[in-house]
Amino acid sequence: MEKKINITKKILLVAGIIEIAVGLLHFVMPFFAYQAKGFSLLDTNEINFVTLVVFAVGILLVAFGAITILFSRNLESTIEVLYYYIVIKTVLWTGRVVLELIYPVNLNMFYIEPFTLVVLPGLIIELLLFAVSFVLIRKKKRIS
Repeated sequence: MEKKINITKKILLVAGIIEIAVGLLHFVMPFFAYQAKGFSLLDTNEINFVTLVVFAVGILLVAFGAITILFSRNLESTIEVLYYYIVIKTVLWTGRVVLELIYPVNLNMFYIEPFTLVVLPGLIIELLLFAVSFVLIRKKKRIS
């Protein structure tokens, strides 16, 4: 059984590295897409929305890759796993808030325009929940 677990962990490590690599590729994809003929038909707000979505997928893939690598490691406790998970999620939501500020969704979505007025506060709340959790668990981790 131990041998199967070790093989599984190695597979997860490789899978996590691939996920991160594919996620990082998403950060250069829009710059190649801008050169496509169809892109010139979009207005600036639509281009920003497509860019935001591609970058957001990149952030998610990097985060999932990091979580996959996390599970490939031998960690000492559940608290340690939770700590790294919270760190990854805090980075993920920070990136998403930054992307929304750089590429605001200024399109009419769900009858709301600009949609960023609804999205940004929700993203900030999610970020704050993980940031507070990070601060709380970091203190607990130091005490342990």
